[in-house]
Amino acid sequence: MKRLVTVALSATLVITLVAIPASEDSSAAPKNKQQLGITSIPAGGNATSGVYATYAPGTNGTSRTRVEMPAATGTALLGDWNGDGVATPGRYSEGTFWITNSSVDSPTWQAAVTLGGQPGDIAVTGDIDGDRKDDFGIFNGGAWQWRLATGATTTDTFGLLGDIPVVGNWDGKGGDNLGVFRAGLWQMRFPTAKKPKFVGKKVPFAKDPNSNFGIASINLGLPTDIPVAGDWRGTGRATPGVVRSSRWFLVDNLKKPKQTTTRDIDLPEGATPLVGTRFGGITACPTQTIGAASVGKRLQKTIRTPIILAGNRAIEGNREIALTLEDGVAYGIRNDTGSRLASRAGMTYYDPISTRKTMEESIRRNANLALSAATLLSTTTLSRFDGTKRADVVDYARWHIRSIACQHGANSLGGWGNSWQSALWSTTTAQAAWMIWADLTTDEKAMVANMVQAEANTVAKRGPRYFRDRSGVELSPGNSQSDEVSWDLLAPVMGQAMFTRNPRLRDWRDSSIALAIAAFSRPGDLTKTTSINGVKVASRLPGTNANEDGTVTNHGIMNPDYTQNVQHLWWAATLLRAAKIPVPEAFFYNADIVYRALSVVNFPSPPFAAPGGTVYQPLGQIYYPMGVGWGVRRPATFVGVDGFANVYSAPDTKAGDFLAAHARDTRALQLRWSDGRIYAEGNTEDSYKLGKEEYAMQQLALAWWAGSWKFGPKMKVDYRAYPNIRLDRGY
Repeated sequence: MKRLVTVALSATLVITLVAIPASEDSSAAPKNKQQLGITSIPAGGNATSGVYATYAPGTNGTSRTRVEMPAATGTALLGDWNGDGVATPGRYSEGTFWITNSSVDSPTWQAAVTLGGQPGDIAVTGDIDGDRKDDFGIFNGGAWQWRLATGATTTDTFGLLGDIPVVGNWDGKGGDNLGVFRAGLWQMRFPTAKKPKFVGKKVPFAKDPNSNFGIASINLGLPTDIPVAGDWRGTGRATPGVVRSSRWFLVDNLKKPKQTTTRDIDLPEGATPLVGTRFGGITACPTQTIGAASVGKRLQKTIRTPIILAGNRAIEGNREIALTLEDGVAYGIRNDTGSRLASRAGMTYYDPISTRKTMEESIRRNANLALSAATLLSTTTLSRFDGTKRADVVDYARWHIRSIACQHGANSLGGWGNSWQSALWSTTTAQAAWMIWADLTTDEKAMVANMVQAEANTVAKRGPRYFRDRSGVELSPGNSQSDEVSWDLLAPVMGQAMFTRNPRLRDWRDSSIALAIAAFSRPGDLTKTTSINGVKVASRLPGTNANEDGTVTNHGIMNPDYTQNVQHLWWAATLLRAAKIPVPEAFFYNADIVYRALSVVNFPSPPFAAPGGTVYQPLGQIYYPMGVGWGVRRPATFVGVDGFANVYSAPDTKAGDFLAAHARDTRALQLRWSDGRIYAEGNTEDSYKLGKEEYAMQQLALAWWAGSWKFGPKMKVDYRAYPNIRLDRGY
């Protein structure tokens, strides 16, 4: 075969990469992964540091997703090991391939197969048998060994000593084909001796003298370039590419191989250029699986439109809440795009999990901002938010919503969720999405629907937990389960509110009733004859969570910051009202009593700390009878519960007065600064380090939203008996 002279790349034509639309249903799609809507994207990995990253084109720039593996040895790889449409990290070290199927977060290495291990072996991966799962290969001097995903083995011969092996589906049929890079010369083997029509006339194509294969040859790159191959343009066929420093030169097609797309990608330090995959178009989550996309697009068609009422500034304190929320949302946008997330502001998806090591900060903080923005957008007619256009605020809220939902485990393997507090984070994000549902794309709706269903199912399965058993022994010493059980309640309620139909709706309803009864159950409930939605509480409760006076113990003290979590019951009730669903009476069980622990119950000094009195003090001040947990001046923490109490609690709690006092004090704190933040630096006022400004915004948003229901459609309470309520386990 005639060997071509190696030449450098010619001048390149810069073209925007285009991805093809996502398939609606992967089960009906062809088996060939290139025909499913799976495209190739630039990536890089460093096995030594464990840092891998993929770079997916989007509507707002290139999204980057990082995966942090344990530091190890060997050659970095990427492959779709399980056929879900997403390439995930791998490495080859001393004869062993190690992999993970997680596309986000910090998974661990799992040994896959042992192959090779001889001097000169070069690890390579590719879908050789066309089953959509990448296989494991070794190249050494033209000899190829393969261990298929099925466990079978095969060998082949192609190339010479010193070649760099490259694999790609050059013809778009069946599995991947072999190729080699030789100092700027590409040779690609086709499973036919006849030159395909999509290979240009000037591209040399010759029959392999040792087989019935054909070989296409092109010049691309310098001897020092790193070869890559992939389906860059969604044509169904792979084409060559080379990486030179941070610049990627990607051949558009083999018809005119000199026509290339260039991309500048800053890989992680020390990373080797690799090729990732994504399923779906440029608006789709870059790490979503084929199955998740298919399920989500069906689920999003079953979402109901919520009732959204205009905010009510006539309620005392609500004017201050609205103003504080407006300035706070503007602050959040400026802080995110100009500082905290500035490096990601141009990304369609900004990879929230890798913004911080703590998942609570990475997800909850951003979810709170999404809800704050979406609440103002849906309940007001504001055209500007402290200089920011309304359309830009919509985009900002969607940016957070889609990024958070994309990296939920229901959409991306290894993602956040189905764990501690995730029911709260998912509900916060889902409510934000629900309130601006018409502004979301189909892809965004599908991801949110998957997230809501997954969290509702997890909570229903988990069931209630208790602080004390029936004899009074503390099962979780010093820490009531009231907060966890009450925020868990939100997930199955969000599912009921959003979905018009779902096979788990009944389980979600029963689970939410059980959680509502358990959340703030008190020792005295074990001796009363109360029946709630058909549940005889005294005989059925396996334990309790709140104290008899309605206070909640957490961090070893009677803690007002956790007592205010009673708002979760009322929050859940309001979600059902927004869906025109009658609210089970269980959602009000002990709620008024717990709120009285903040507004009515007196704590004398001694034995409590001076000066004594009620938790709620004049002018919006907060008294902590047994010491401070999160700071001495955080009125916004209580605005949310006050907003709901002003709708649902008895008049003698004076919730409206306390709402106004805490709202005005919060506004006063904010007016000290010119940028829209509320708290001073440091931990004195509020020591919550994982997003205190954003948490304050969430509480203000909930209060504003709750207020819109005070004079809204009359609530229907559901007093029916449900025979399958389980207070001791899940569903």
